[in-house]
Amino acid sequence: ETRPDHILALWVLPSGWWAMRAADRHNISFSAWALGSDIWTLGKVPLVRSLLSHVLRRAQWRFADGLKLGKDVETLCGRPCGFLPSSRSLDASCSKTLRQRPPYRLAYLGRWHPNKGTDLLLQALDTLNDEDWARIDSVRICGGGPLENRVRFDAERLASSGRPVNVEGYLDQDGARNLLAWADYVLIPSRIESIPVVFSDAMQMNCPVVAMPVGDLQELIGKNQCGTCSHSVDPLAFASALREAIHTPPRFFESGIAAARSAFDPQQAAAAFIDQLKTQSSE
Repeated sequence: ETRPDHILALWVLPSGWWAMRAADRHNISFSAWALGSDIWTLGKVPLVRSLLSHVLRRAQWRFADGLKLGKDVETLCGRPCGFLPSSRSLDASCSKTLRQRPPYRLAYLGRWHPNKGTDLLLQALDTLNDEDWARIDSVRICGGGPLENRVRFDAERLASSGRPVNVEGYLDQDGARNLLAWADYVLIPSRIESIPVVFSDAMQMNCPVVAMPVGDLQELIGKNQCGTCSHSVDPLAFASALREAIHTPPRFFESGIAAARSAFDPQQAAAAFIDQLKTQSSE
């Protein structure tokens, strides 16, 4: 009675390898859910790339939490890969009515890591002029990670020059919900990304985004009109996208946010996975 019928592995490695071994031992099936770093980082190592391909081919079903990531999975293993968004349920009862005029509140929520571009965000903020800052009420940078010393140093330098930049630590789910309820725009300055969870968080909380053109963000933002996107991955381009945002009332993006929100509903994603389990093997 305690034996599972199926194992869903989050990340192809190492979880997919463990799931494959356990599935063989108990004569059950398993699925592998690629979440970005396993394919785009580990996949650069030749021997590890072969292991990734082996696990993916052995899986009964393969999923990816990004559209481009799914295509990369299919290229890697020669098997079909479905889209399964990674998102979480937030209590959106405190989501707000979108503002129509500045000054606007800006929020960053995530790891302070080179992949997440926290350093690029601070460089972009440093290029904004007095006229730009007059349209910004406050910038809150929440999280933590290996770039902490640099983040705090750069943020303190901006704050000492009179810019309203505040650095905070990690937030629990309630804290994240409150931050996104407070914010008018969510900042996603990543260098490498699939579809970050903070994107779906922002959509749930009725909050447009300012993002780098990485992963599926450019396509999603362009298709749904749920924020602004830079033209390249660098501080000046991100500053330009940010400048565009603070000159656009967030309410302009309201219908696009609603469209994107429905595509990343956690209940719909779970139902799609259960439906997949009820079908025959894709192989």
